[in-house]
Amino acid sequence: MKTKRKNGMKAILKLALLSTFILSVVSCSTEAINTDETTNLTAVAAKAKKPRPIKNTYVGIDRFEGGVLVGADFSGNMSHAGKFTGQTIITSFDFISASQATQTSVDLIVAANGDKIYTSSGVTITFSPESIADGTYSAGTYTGGFDIVGGTGRFDGATGRMDVVGNGEFGAGVARHSAAGSITY
Repeated sequence: MKTKRKNGMKAILKLALLSTFILSVVSCSTEAINTDETTNLTAVAAKAKKPRPIKNTYVGIDRFEGGVLVGADFSGNMSHAGKFTGQTIITSFDFISASQATQTSVDLIVAANGDKIYTSSGVTITFSPESIADGTYSAGTYTGGFDIVGGTGRFDGATGRMDVVGNGEFGAGVARHSAAGSITY
């Protein structure tokens, strides 16, 4: 009787091992994956892109070519970028009244580690009465902001916006402002 029971247990164990083997072979099929099944799948990024607060302080020095203002070279400090340098290239400048103008530009910001942020800016300039009176239009304040439109390194594909906090000021060839907003990278 013990032998029958022992043989019965061996048979059950063999059957269990055989079943496990068959299940593992069937579940590890080498059948090709249908591309229709994977079309809507997306990879999970190692670090999810999310909006983050950003602030900067800026000092720009006007840059002229042939006596015409074409932009500025600037430096400052920015969250996520550290100490930065950069360049603004004016793309349009239009008077909207005797005391105001709009200016658009493209900007390159180079972070402390060499990564770059690209922005496109639009500001409204209000000239000081003194600079209007002397015909130089060389001093005043400005408001507006900067759309973040890409970058390199960790800022590759960055988006966002920063707006000038209060008024930026310019005069004697120097512009200053602080800006705040959000950046997604």
